[in-house]
Amino acid sequence: MKNTIKYISALVLASLMFAGCEKFLDTVSYTESNTSNYPASEQDAIQLVTGIYAALNQASYEPSAHSFIANLTMSDECFGGGGQDDYEIQAYDHLLYFEPNAQLDFWTPYYAGITRANMAIANLDKVADEDMRNQLMGEAYFLRSYFLYDLTTQFGQIPLVATVPASVKEAMEYPAPGTIEEIYGNIAAGLKKAIEIMPARKWDECITGIRHATKWDAEALLARVYLFYTGFYSDKEGKSITTLPLVDFETNELSSETLGKDYVVNKLEDCIANSGHSLVPDFRLQWPYTNSATKADYVYVKNIEGTWYTDDINPEEMFSICYSNVAESSRNRNKFDQYLGVRKRSNYEVNAFPFSRGYGMATVNPYVWEQWEKDEPGDIRKAASIYSINEEMADPSKYTWGNDQQMEETGYWQKKYQAWGAIINGKWFLEFSSIPEYGGAGSDLGRGHSPQNVQVIRFADVLLMHSELTDGKTIYNGKSGMNAVRARAGLADKAYSVDAIRKERQHELAFEGIRWNDMRRYGKAYCLAALKTQLGQPIKNNNGPWIVMKDQGAGYEARYNATWGFRPFPASEVSLSAGVLKQNEGWTDASAQYTNWK
Repeated sequence: MKNTIKYISALVLASLMFAGCEKFLDTVSYTESNTSNYPASEQDAIQLVTGIYAALNQASYEPSAHSFIANLTMSDECFGGGGQDDYEIQAYDHLLYFEPNAQLDFWTPYYAGITRANMAIANLDKVADEDMRNQLMGEAYFLRSYFLYDLTTQFGQIPLVATVPASVKEAMEYPAPGTIEEIYGNIAAGLKKAIEIMPARKWDECITGIRHATKWDAEALLARVYLFYTGFYSDKEGKSITTLPLVDFETNELSSETLGKDYVVNKLEDCIANSGHSLVPDFRLQWPYTNSATKADYVYVKNIEGTWYTDDINPEEMFSICYSNVAESSRNRNKFDQYLGVRKRSNYEVNAFPFSRGYGMATVNPYVWEQWEKDEPGDIRKAASIYSINEEMADPSKYTWGNDQQMEETGYWQKKYQAWGAIINGKWFLEFSSIPEYGGAGSDLGRGHSPQNVQVIRFADVLLMHSELTDGKTIYNGKSGMNAVRARAGLADKAYSVDAIRKERQHELAFEGIRWNDMRRYGKAYCLAALKTQLGQPIKNNNGPWIVMKDQGAGYEARYNATWGFRPFPASEVSLSAGVLKQNEGWTDASAQYTNWK
């Protein structure tokens, strides 16, 4: 453990020294990059912004530390799962911790990304082409806002690094936590700036490349931020909050100006009308199990018209963490699918097709499957999102329970982010991406080569957020956003209500890492009721007898009351901050630590 480095300060200092600054240098170097001569070209500028995106991937090198898996398992959708010694993933589920630095591998790259974004914002004015300059600057503002938002929903009052330090001394000082208003003021102001300056090109005409952040992504993320901030903090603070604060980037102080619902709705409507984004015709075609190699033998989808809309052509996909299966380093591949895949099997088993091998994390809460049918009978999205051992396997009696000491096994697995195999000419491939159509060479790449992006935002969510903010106003193909999403799933229109939109989000966006913060913003009473649906559900631990899920430690209600759903700061950061960073409430006594399943 790097216990001699102040992670955030070191990242800031490294960026300062990389860029240089003439007032701290005796001479100006014309052979090395510094702020006086870099970026010298558009290619330099693109490279500068690419470094910000790299932090997205670096934060997922250890998927179990990432907010995506934490949010899945902290919600009511999933248990922890994993193996007997995967204590941290089981701790997430019960709002506990096992290792005090469990999320350091998520925290550190995000702050690197924030620092890189600050450096880019300070230097991209050198780009001559206005459209390119505004696009790149907008991407930097967007990414900084995204990092800050994801961090603050995980940890609360995080250290706020909003500018490039003015001196080496300043860079070495541990940054103080911002107030919630300052943090969200920076997030909102960054997104507003990105929306104002980024070119209004269609999503697939972005001048910096496909899947780079766009004006439309900024409009969508702003709505997500608005809904969480006004919902969660109204509940937490016991008062009505209806606007987002804004920071004035000239003074770095909170502005008297705020952003209200009308502004957010206007930007969503701009996105819906002008982005070029649309819903794919069949909900199932968004997910890789409909790829051409797997689909041919997968009874569930073999008769669906069309194949997987890959990430480069999917009009519904918006901002994503992007991956490749052919990269030399496994760190550039999607390892979430591996971690969430059905737990290790030494050989292909015909009755488990088309699952590949994985670590068995985030097993599905049976309540989700059962309640879904009660809420929405006949909804294709249930079986499109959840694999039921009893309903999909040709012979469920042959399913191997307790593989490699699998814990909290329910017989239900989520399908959206999963390792999928394929049979090609009678040969079993651990990943469908081994075939040339998906970048392989025809030889088995082995597991951990999924090319699937993690979709942070997709267009269906934009439509649902618009319905939520407008009480179901007509907006897309003659329907409200909610009913447009329902129509795609083959469901009849439904009158708008708070309960209806909440259930629609739960079904449409299941297992996409969104549910946890939705639960929190709906209010503590809603969140606690949802968490308690996990209790009493049937599970198996290490292929033992059927038992039921029960509270671990103090229990869901006590833990949420103590923490409001925020995670503990990495302990090494608290220690190295020398008192600047105080540990979050609810994480300082022994009752917060998970030891083993009881």
